Amino acid sequence: MFVQALIGGISQGAIYALIALGYSVIYSTLKMGHFAQGDFYMLGAFIGLSLSTQLGLPAVIVFTGAGLLTSLVMLGLERVAYRPMYNRPMNALLIATLGMQYVVQQIAKIIWGSDVKRFPSMFDNQAIHVPFMGDSIAITPQNLWVIGICAALMMALVLFMKKTKTGIAMSAVSMNRKAASLMGVKITTIITATYTIAACLAAVAGVLMGPVYSVSFSMGGSMGTKAMTAAVMGGFGSIPGAMLGGVLLGIAETLCSLYISTAYKDVFTFIILLIVLFWKPQGILGQAKITKV
Repeated sequence: MFVQALIGGISQGAIYALIALGYSVIYSTLKMGHFAQGDFYMLGAFIGLSLSTQLGLPAVIVFTGAGLLTSLVMLGLERVAYRPMYNRPMNALLIATLGMQYVVQQIAKIIWGSDVKRFPSMFDNQAIHVPFMGDSIAITPQNLWVIGICAALMMALVLFMKKTKTGIAMSAVSMNRKAASLMGVKITTIITATYTIAACLAAVAGVLMGPVYSVSFSMGGSMGTKAMTAAVMGGFGSIPGAMLGGVLLGIAETLCSLYISTAYKDVFTFIILLIVLFWKPQGILGQAKITKV
């Protein structure tokens, strides 16, 4: 039972990590949060639902289409709502991301309605029984696919940040925006790319979790909060930290549900967050910053 719960926790944590990566990419590049990240998770789930049920597309195209279409929505909203704020104080842009939550929710509510919708399973529901220490562990293909796809996207993001010109430019902007601009980096383009990548990651997470949970226009709030908690636990702005924080959070929630009660799952999550912040305020993999005065 423990091993089975552990696999389920890793699967859930991988989703948290995928959304938390969006928070970390945005914070590491722009040094600010993004309140609407969870709502792009919701938008991706709805787009994936439409591609799967109304158009009957295969899973690969559903994932790809949800990621691309959600990114296009992010591009449009960034152009209208975020870009006019780039030359203003950072607090103005932060408030704009808060307002974006309600904009994205209302878009989803207008298009898909306010009713909770069921997302059909895209993977085989037949559990795989694996012998383990004289017993048998039932592993669902859903969990295996979630872990595999999330791990692949995480590694792809790491390679993107280290090996591509855009990724290197994002790192340069995170270090010194003015110096990067003087070296020819188009800051606006990099900011747009950052938001687009974050939205795409959240959208894929939404499609992965659609068959597990029901899909509704308000589903992004809770998941966004959990993912932000994971990002803070691992070290806000750290890509490896977001991965670690997400997995640890998923495992902690699952084991709490198994051995204590599902009613205290969320409370236990934030207790862990408080412990981490008390023990290491910068997060598990975050680096402490020394401010000279």
